[in-house]
Amino acid sequence: MRISEDRRKMLKIVTMYYEEGLTQAVIAKKMRISRPVISKILQQAKESGIVSISIKDESAYAVELGLRLEKKYQLDDVIIIPTNEQKHAQTIKLDVSRAAAFYFKEHLKSEMSIGLSWGTTLADMIDEVPYQSFPTINVCPLVGGVSSEHLYFDTNHLVFRLAEKLNSRCQYFYAPALAENSELANVLNRSQLVGRAMTQAKNVDFAIIGVGNPNESSTWKQLGYITEKELTIIKQSGVKGDAVASLFDKNGQTVNNEICERMLGIKVEDLVNIPDVMVIGCGEEKAESIKPLLLGKCCTILVVDQLIAEALV
Repeated sequence: MRISEDRRKMLKIVTMYYEEGLTQAVIAKKMRISRPVISKILQQAKESGIVSISIKDESAYAVELGLRLEKKYQLDDVIIIPTNEQKHAQTIKLDVSRAAAFYFKEHLKSEMSIGLSWGTTLADMIDEVPYQSFPTINVCPLVGGVSSEHLYFDTNHLVFRLAEKLNSRCQYFYAPALAENSELANVLNRSQLVGRAMTQAKNVDFAIIGVGNPNESSTWKQLGYITEKELTIIKQSGVKGDAVASLFDKNGQTVNNEICERMLGIKVEDLVNIPDVMVIGCGEEKAESIKPLLLGKCCTILVVDQLIAEALV
């Protein structure tokens, strides 16, 4: 069967572009056609089904999920870690930590100020950050500290460890993450030490935070800071997650309860004013807690596993 001249020309251009790897400019010169016409013919070839593009890579689905999340929640960047039945939960968590550390390393700039919350995922991420030299960078806590027996999760300890990795400056937050009662929290919030720490925390350029789901599994509970009675209060208050010094609702707003009054540090509402906020999460149960932060515009960069991404989409 004889093909038409137009179709033959299209097939020739398609072959040169996709099979031989020639640029549109080179093809235009060879075919004696303008470059815009070449671009138009390539587009027609895709629309007519002559060309069908498929990306053959196991990470392609994760990248596509990330792009959908970027568009849905107006995020600057989304990194999705592919998961499968063979991958152990601890392996996935390590992959998420590594991806977050690599992204962070690629976006470091002199003079920037970095803020950290606390938790196991952040601790794992800092483990993966390579040693570098940024003496003009400043690292500071976004929340108060936890007791010395849980040093690995403590924000002041994480700040010190990251500053050590970056050869940078750092400051500390000399107050507990959760005060024993509201009266003590009020006294501490009025102190100059906490006031200075809060001012620094609210003005960082890049914040890195972990997210908890107190309805499923809470680091607060694991560390013995929250009792069963307080967990009942959390569930009755419509809490969907915890981040920085907030227990927040489905809209990403701090709930008004006695526990939140005792938490020292910046609130999720303060994250809206920070230029870059990277939220790190692993485990499907975290999706319920991350979604409110996305809805509340408390996040610009998301690093999560595929199960969380699928739940969010």
